[in-house]
Amino acid sequence: MTALGIGAFFILLLVGTPIWAAMLISGAIVLVLDIGMPAQAVTSQLFISIDSWLLLAVPFFLFAGNLMTEMGLAGRLFRFIENLIGHTRGGLPATGVVTCAIFGALSGSSTATVVAVGSMLVPHMLRAGYDRHDALGVIAVSGTLGQMIPPSIYMILFAAIAQMDVSKLFLAGILPGLVITVLLVATAVILSWYGDRKLRERAGSKAVMKSFVDALPALAMPVIVLGGIYGGLFTPTEAAAVAVAYVLAMSAIFERGNFTFRTFFRCAESAVVTTTIIFIILGGATVFANAMTFAGIPQTVTEFMTSLPVGDHGTMAIVLLLFIALGTVLDPVPILYITLPIVFPIVQAIGYSPTHFAVLTIACMMIAQVTPPVGMSLFALSGFFKVPIGTVIRGAMPYFAALLLSLLVLWWVPWLATVAE
Repeated sequence: MTALGIGAFFILLLVGTPIWAAMLISGAIVLVLDIGMPAQAVTSQLFISIDSWLLLAVPFFLFAGNLMTEMGLAGRLFRFIENLIGHTRGGLPATGVVTCAIFGALSGSSTATVVAVGSMLVPHMLRAGYDRHDALGVIAVSGTLGQMIPPSIYMILFAAIAQMDVSKLFLAGILPGLVITVLLVATAVILSWYGDRKLRERAGSKAVMKSFVDALPALAMPVIVLGGIYGGLFTPTEAAAVAVAYVLAMSAIFERGNFTFRTFFRCAESAVVTTTIIFIILGGATVFANAMTFAGIPQTVTEFMTSLPVGDHGTMAIVLLLFIALGTVLDPVPILYITLPIVFPIVQAIGYSPTHFAVLTIACMMIAQVTPPVGMSLFALSGFFKVPIGTVIRGAMPYFAALLLSLLVLWWVPWLATVAE
C-alpha cells in the first residue's frame, strides 16, 4: 500500500493533477489502506496543519506587501534608491536588486516583490538601452531575496515544520541575505559593461535627500517590525499585524490619493488568494508527510544516508542536490513539506547546525523559484509583462548562477548563518 501510494503520487503529477491533490490522495491511500487510519482523521489533518499561531503571520505579511505596492510606499522606496545609485555603471539593475532586498524585508513575498519592483524598474531599464530579457531577469532573481531577508514566509514555514524559533531564523537570515544581495549587485555591474547602455544623469544632493525623506516611512517599517520582535514587544505573528497597521497609517498620511477602499479590498483579496494557495498545499503536504512518517520512510532514509561512506559534507551535498533537483518540478512550499520530515533528522544525525541548515534550505528554495520550467518568479513576470517565459529565463541565467555561487558560499562559510546563535 505504501508503494501504491507513492506510485499514485507520481502518476497524478504526470497527468496534471494539482500538487496539493496529488499529495492528499496518495497520502490518504497510505494512511487509510496501509496504516488503517479512519478517513475522518485524514480530513482533520487538513485543518490541524494550518491551526498554528505562527502561520497566521503569512496572510498579514502578504497583505502588508500588497498595501506597500498598491498604496505607493514602494514607489517612494524605489525613487530613493534610484537617485542614490541609479547613475552609476550598472546602477539601474543594481537599483532593482537593492529595492527587492529592502522590499523583501517589508513584505516577505517574492511574488509581490517581483511585480511591484518590476513594474517600476523595467520601463527605466528599457529606456536606458537594456534588453527586455536583461530587465526581467534581474528582477526575477532579485525578487527571491525576500525569502532570506526577514520576515521570510519560507522561514515561517520552516520553523513550523521543524518546531524551531522563527525569530532565531529571522536573525540568521540577515547576513546571508546581505551576502546574496552583494553578489547579485556585482553580477549586475559586470553585465553592464557589455552593450551600449545610457547612464542617467546624477541626481543632486537635494533630490537625494528629498527622496530619502519621502522614503523614510517605508525604510522605518523593517526597523519597527524586527526591532519589536527582538526587543520583546511582540511575537512574529503580532509583528505581521503591526506591519499591516503601520502601512495603513503611513499610507493614510502620505499617500491619501491611493488610500481608498477599492485599493484596500483589492490588496486583501490578493492576500487571501495567495494564502489559500499556500495553505491548501500545506494541508495536502502534511497528509503526505504524515503518511511517509507512519510508513517509516524517514527513519529508513536516515539510516541509509548516515551509513553512506561519503562523510558529513557528502551527505549534505546529496541533500542540497535533492532540493535543487526537486525545484525543477515542484514549488518551494511542497518541497519543504515533503522533504523536511525526511531530511531534517538526517541533518541532526550528522551534527549539522539546524540554523545553518535552515539558511541553506531557504537558499535552495530561492533557487527553486527561478529554476525552469516551474519557477514561480519566472511565471509571475512572464504573465505580468505578457512576454514568453523563455525571455525571462534568458535574462535570469547570469543571476541564477550568482544564486548558485551564494549557496556554495553559505555552505562553506557556516558562521554567516550561525554568528547570531
